[in-house]
Amino acid sequence: MDLRQLSAGVESELNQLFNDEMDGISSREDSRAFGAMIEKKITDNWKKICGILGYKELEMPGRRTIYDFGLLAEGQTIGIDVKTKDLDSKSYSDGGICAVGNLLKFLSNDNGQFLIAEFGHNKSISKGFSRDIRYIKVAPFTLLPKDAYRIENLGTGQVRLNCTLSEAWPSINWERNKVDFYELFIDLACNHYRRVSKDALRRIESLQMFRVDGYNKFTFSRG
Repeated sequence: MDLRQLSAGVESELNQLFNDEMDGISSREDSRAFGAMIEKKITDNWKKICGILGYKELEMPGRRTIYDFGLLAEGQTIGIDVKTKDLDSKSYSDGGICAVGNLLKFLSNDNGQFLIAEFGHNKSISKGFSRDIRYIKVAPFTLLPKDAYRIENLGTGQVRLNCTLSEAWPSINWERNKVDFYELFIDLACNHYRRVSKDALRRIESLQMFRVDGYNKFTFSRG
């Protein structure tokens, strides 16, 4: 499967869909409301987009699915996760994608391909409380540069991105296959779980000491 061509096709259609609304697209400043509006418009046009590209659209996934929109290409499920990225340097963005286990289940067990569709946006300069879309980028998650990935969270392990797709774009490895991705990602995940396992043991020790000291003063030891 040519993931570069597939990504370019989806990106082109999304740019076409929002072409008339790149400047001043939402009547509300709230970034979450903006994201919901983006997804609603894609939902309303997803069947048409897939038809133009020659793919079969999939039904809208449930909440437990790692992607927002899906299509069938060459017998494979292509999941597309829509991300709205506030480009204001003062705004916090955790770059969250999904849990480690859910990502690997989709890629391996379901033989899926996972794309990220990123809408970079910021506050409109000319239209009050509106948002301006600065770019729309679509890229395969498994082909991003190694330093774009990180994993956080003591429990499930949450996959996050260290940068925007726009920043990662020049370093995308279009020749990487799934096995190559697994090799680098499993190393990253194993290192994460080794690190958090040490943190978990220290927390257990802190809890036990809290009990021994008669529940007088509690703090998690940082080692």
